[in-house]
Parts: sequence; C-alpha cells; structure tokens
Amino acid sequence: MQFVDMGHIILIVLSVLSSTVGQDTSCCCKLGQAKSSLVDAITTLQRTNRLLGGTSSSISSTEVAFHARLKPYVTLGSSQIVVFDQVITNIGQAYNPHTGIFTAPNDGIYFFACTFLRPHTATQLHLQMVQNSTEISRGHAATGGGSQAGSMNAVVYMHTGDVVKVRHYPGVGSEIIHGDWSFFTGYRI
Repeated sequence: MQFVDMGHIILIVLSVLSSTVGQDTSCCCKLGQAKSSLVDAITTLQRTNRLLGGTSSSISSTEVAFHARLKPYVTLGSSQIVVFDQVITNIGQAYNPHTGIFTAPNDGIYFFACTFLRPHTATQLHLQMVQNSTEISRGHAATGGGSQAGSMNAVVYMHTGDVVKVRHYPGVGSEIIHGDWSFFTGYRI
C-alpha cells in the first residue's frame, strides 16, 4: 500500500472519530492537534515517496537476485543438478530451492557465480554451469590434501523463461560436494 492510500485511511478514521466525540471542546482540541500532526507527517511521507520514485517498495519488479547455500553433503551422479537448498536472498523469486534451477523472469543480462568445496575425504569434484542445455562455465576442485575449493562464473544474455543450473559434470563417476561451504549466486545486471 502506498503512503498516499494509508494517509487517506488515517484521515477518514480521524474524521469518523471527530464526528463521534461530541461537543467536548478539550477533546476536540486535542483531536484537532493530533489530526494536524498526522496531516503534516503524511505530507512529509508523500514528499519522500515522490523523491524515492513514487512507489512504496524500493525494489522494482524487474530486479532479480538470489544467493543460496548447499546445506548437506551430497554424492553426485553424472549430470545431477546441485540443489542449493538454503535460500539466503531470492529477490523476484526466480530461484527454486527445490529444483536448483534459476528461471529468468525477464529478458536481460545476468551474472552467475558458484563457489564450492570438495571434502577432504573425496578425491576431486567437477561441476558445470548450464544455460538451458548449453555449458556456460566449468569448475574443478583438484586432488590434494585437505578440502579443495573450486569456482565458476558467467555473464549471459537470457530470454524470459531461460534457465540456469549447476550440475555435476556429465560422464564423471560419483563425487561429493561439501555442504555449508558451497554457494550459487545470480542477479540481473
């Protein structure tokens, strides 16, 4: 609801209250002062609202951004989608934490990044970022002592309805991705 609409509601309530108070002059005087203060506050809010672009929300309907974390350790099979299930930010609700798929709500240029960790008990980890059915980035956490990190990112043009997902690299045997230390992020530029 915009500030203007809320202001009208407050003025209507005050008008109804003032008509039901009766002839008590001290009460009417106090009510008049309160009404004057509220009108001043509403005017200030309306002016601020106009300066901020005329909406009650600071996020436009075309702004899209998400940031999600993988909570559990997952053993991935060939081409398995990594479902980053703990949503931290999801402006525009374009990322689905149940499927791991981001769906573009608008045409535009988008940036995506994924950072991931291979647990120390695994040998290596191969991931890829895919737009629809085309690879747009590739990441690898190498063999070595302890846990190893990998990352990938991409800047792509997307049409409404296009999808981006992170998945295990096709044709590679099962590998483990570390929970709590792996993230998938994206936003419309």
